[in-house]
Amino acid sequence: MVYLLFIVSVIVTVLVAVKLSKYADIISKKSKKGGAFLGAALLGGATSLPEITTSYTAAIINNPDLILGNILGSNLFNMLTLAFINIYFIKRRIFQHKTKEHVFTALVGLILTFYLLVGLHVESGFQVFGIGLDSILLLTGYGLGMFFLSKIQVPEVPLNTTNVKKEIDYSAISMKRTISYFILSCFLIMVSGTILTVTGDRIGELTGLGSSFVGMFMIAVTTSLPEVVGCIVAVRLGNPGLAIGSVLGSNLFNLFVLGSSDIFYRGGLLLSSVELFHYVSTITLIVMNLIVLYTMLHRTKAKQAPSYLIISLAIIVLYAANSIFLFVSP
Repeated sequence: MVYLLFIVSVIVTVLVAVKLSKYADIISKKSKKGGAFLGAALLGGATSLPEITTSYTAAIINNPDLILGNILGSNLFNMLTLAFINIYFIKRRIFQHKTKEHVFTALVGLILTFYLLVGLHVESGFQVFGIGLDSILLLTGYGLGMFFLSKIQVPEVPLNTTNVKKEIDYSAISMKRTISYFILSCFLIMVSGTILTVTGDRIGELTGLGSSFVGMFMIAVTTSLPEVVGCIVAVRLGNPGLAIGSVLGSNLFNLFVLGSSDIFYRGGLLLSSVELFHYVSTITLIVMNLIVLYTMLHRTKAKQAPSYLIISLAIIVLYAANSIFLFVSP
């Protein structure tokens, strides 16, 4: 029964994520803000709802390793998703559709991830109402980052319509109705994501896997399915900017979820309660962030397909190496 519920939850999550991406695309085209900001704030946050449910539940039951494992695993898998999409849509050159908003989002994510690494190494002991200084700074950094991101205004760059289907006309679709459907989709994503998490955790117990491994892989991967589907649909809709913004925005929002989880965790300071093996995953995520940031800042000639492949292959190798290390580590 648990396996059936898991499969059904996966299907529901994928189907709703397709609709969620479509509604976000409509809103981004009808509003003043472009696909990058919507990807970072709207779609990125909405598709991270399963991570919110999982992390807050893990905090309430005092399982800090499941919290951090879920967040790091989700962010790593999101980067892996971006790498595979870059390979699959190699002719689209999705990174050529980056904007200053994307670069800024990636930079903020890199800074917060680096600080997470420092927080894992240094125990400050400072806390406010049981919330550690590490978590407070993560929340503050996210808030400031989103504030300045909303102030960045970049002229929309015409999309490369080569091998892209004719853009859908959304003029006849009501903005109010779209927002209503978007909110409903968010609710369904949260419900299906919760069931996905519970059944995934149960399957992990039945197979003898620990909570840390389950958090890093099974739960992290399954809760990242909305981002995977959302990115693919966004590129197919001819909006690569929304796909990039979704991944970077989701990773940034997940760090906010990590910091806010400390509010519900009553077993001490969150980052001081986790195992040291999370070091490796955090460092791997930092390197992936640097690769993506370099790719967006570096002007690559349109015909240099090998360069795009190397970028994606590097991320895939890093993910595989990190997975092997965690699997063989005691």
